[in-house]
Amino acid sequence: MKHGFYVGVFITLTMLTSCGTGRITTAETKTNETIVFGKVNVVSERPLKTKRILMHFNERLWAKNAVRLDEYGYFYMKMPLGKNFIALIEYMESGGYYKNIPDNYLSVDVPSPDHVYYIGDIHITWTPDKSDRRKNTGGAVGAIVESKKKGEPLPVTVEKSDATIHYFKQKFPDNNKEIKINLLTTDRSVASEVFGSDRSPKPNMVDNRIR
Repeated sequence: MKHGFYVGVFITLTMLTSCGTGRITTAETKTNETIVFGKVNVVSERPLKTKRILMHFNERLWAKNAVRLDEYGYFYMKMPLGKNFIALIEYMESGGYYKNIPDNYLSVDVPSPDHVYYIGDIHITWTPDKSDRRKNTGGAVGAIVESKKKGEPLPVTVEKSDATIHYFKQKFPDNNKEIKINLLTTDRSVASEVFGSDRSPKPNMVDNRIR
């Protein structure tokens, strides 16, 4: 089983390495993909380092659509056309903390390769702790099992910020595609099952946004 474990870890690390940060350097895309951008602020019970936060879209194992935040909390990445959802939040510290997010709880539709999509300033309440460690004791099979766990809907708010749009324009001055505002949406039916009507952060939380 140890051999299977190391194989699974090696494959996953290989995928993560090949992705790098997941952030784009140009706004060029293929016909089956587009560009999305935004900003993430994780509100937690302890300070977090922004550059150690990753978001994984659509799946939790291979990091095919994963992006690491830049030093200011912004992300800008390629995304497949159609509906996409945040599947996993990762914090890279001491072996890693992983929070699976239910499918389609946080989703966005990006239909055209001819536009760039701003999907919002996303405020997520999450404090990485020991319960968020991956327990891949079953080797490669165990890693797959972990990735398929439904997870839980975290408290999230999404808002529009002209500053984030301005940041993207400064970052990519040669972009000639129209920027569409298409904010990430939450499935309220899933959220209400866990949080009821109040999804605001606790008062003792640390706001990790960089101003």
